[in-house]
Amino acid sequence: MKIEVYLPDNSYKNFSEEDVKLVLASALYDKEIVALGYAAESVGFTKRFLIENMGKFNVPILKMNKNEFKKGLENARKRAESKKRAG
Repeated sequence: MKIEVYLPDNSYKNFSEEDVKLVLASALYDKEIVALGYAAESVGFTKRFLIENMGKFNVPILKMNKNEFKKGLENARKRAESKKRAG
């Protein structure tokens, strides 16, 4: 699918084509419509470029709720402690 967007020149002077693509890719990822890599690819960006620039639109790269974050942190602490004991 190809989509064309026409924006009046005088309305979006500080909004480049790259910005439009970033908004689209960020929204696709943020709304969980597509994966991060596919969102980047669909607008012609690398995954790295999208990750580095999504912050402009306050889109988080990692999506975790508080419980998932706490569980991940707890697992990381356990792994660090076991490596300490083994080392």
